[in-house]
Amino acid sequence: MMKISRFYLLMVLIVLTGTTQAQQTRLWPLQACIDTALQNNIQMNQQRLNNRLTQINYEQSRAQRLPTLNASASQSYSFGRSIDPYTNQYNNNNFASNSFSMNSSLTLFNGFQIKNKIKQNEIDLKAGEKDLETLKKNVTLNVVLGYVQVLFAYEQLENARNKVSSTKAQVERTEKLVEMGELPESNLLQMKSQMAIDHYAQVNAENQLWMSKVNLMQLMEIPVNAGFDVVRPQLPDSLDTRILTLKTDEIYQEALNTQPQVQSAALKVMSAEKNLEISRGAMYPRLSLSANLSSGYSNARSLYDRSYTTVTQEIGYLASDPTEKVLADKQQALVESRPYPFQNQVWDNFGQSVRLSLSIPLFNSKQVKTNIKRSMINIETARLNELNVKVQLRKEVEQAFSDLIVASKSFAAAYEQLLSARKSYLDVEKKYNLGLLNATDYLIEKNNYANAQVTLIRNKYDFIFKKKILDFYLGKPIRF
Repeated sequence: MMKISRFYLLMVLIVLTGTTQAQQTRLWPLQACIDTALQNNIQMNQQRLNNRLTQINYEQSRAQRLPTLNASASQSYSFGRSIDPYTNQYNNNNFASNSFSMNSSLTLFNGFQIKNKIKQNEIDLKAGEKDLETLKKNVTLNVVLGYVQVLFAYEQLENARNKVSSTKAQVERTEKLVEMGELPESNLLQMKSQMAIDHYAQVNAENQLWMSKVNLMQLMEIPVNAGFDVVRPQLPDSLDTRILTLKTDEIYQEALNTQPQVQSAALKVMSAEKNLEISRGAMYPRLSLSANLSSGYSNARSLYDRSYTTVTQEIGYLASDPTEKVLADKQQALVESRPYPFQNQVWDNFGQSVRLSLSIPLFNSKQVKTNIKRSMINIETARLNELNVKVQLRKEVEQAFSDLIVASKSFAAAYEQLLSARKSYLDVEKKYNLGLLNATDYLIEKNNYANAQVTLIRNKYDFIFKKKILDFYLGKPIRF
């Protein structure tokens, strides 16, 4: 029993050790979070596959310029009365035959459809790359937002812990003053109540930090891990507001040149225009060149050898003596058949042909005209989509710039509020420590100061993220 108990104890220790090692903390910098999200994002992987299909279509359209080459062979068995394909005669015997052929064709002209299709697929490939870049930017921006939320949650937690420490120190000080009879016991009860409130706020801050990490891990498409943590960069206390000197039009013009969704929309207009040229190409004549090689074999065919021999035959009677026979020599043909070898037949039946074909479209149930009309509508749709992308981008830039201005003003106001609340709190704290102020008034000022700190932190990170959004539209790399 002792050995069994030791064995189970050892197994438990191994499991616990493995679990601890599996959940060791790993610090993730921002760029590692972005790279992981870009690698694991399902939409991006789907777009990568779509781009591979577009690449295949592009390569296939280029191959349309090359001639085709096909070979075929067949084996047939005939029973009863049928025509031998190589003697062209009726045959009542069962026989087998083979046929072999090789043909090639080349399109010489088809209204430039091949050329335009190659160009269209090339444009579609570039548009797909821009769509992938758009997804990349969106994923990056979402990860940055999640990362900033984690940093914000850390500062909130740190502020909550400082508040707990400060309240705890005041509880201990108030206990001594109550014991000395300098403060009523109600002050101590209020302090302890505040202590419980601060502890609750700290727990909420810890929960918020964990949920922010969970959100970031989900954006990265990785399993939730208790050992996940981020690198906390040193952010300046003063915020860089130089970007506010720019004008909305300047930012918008820069965004038009840097945002891939705008370039993708323009490329899709070009693709639709190429599709119109392809549709119009169906109205032109088509010229193609083809060549064919063929041969075959039939086991019903034979080779015949002809020979001649002289034979004496009776040809009649003498006119003077009807009883006297007249004999004469005559040549007689002898025909002997022998097998016709396979390789000889194939060579003897070998045939070649070259054909030049011209097809002129005259009437095809209005299919060409219908396709042309569809293509023209698709062009207008693509142009409207491009306009919509530009208008949407302008609105986003205007909104982002307005949000940054509001965030900068809010941060400045929150900073002034913090200075005022800190000054008031320090003055009240001195009076409370001297017993000149009750706990209620002290706690009001203390909470005001704590709220001012939280407000400043919130506005600080709000400004940081809003600035990152504007950097995003300016095409700048997002980093801290």
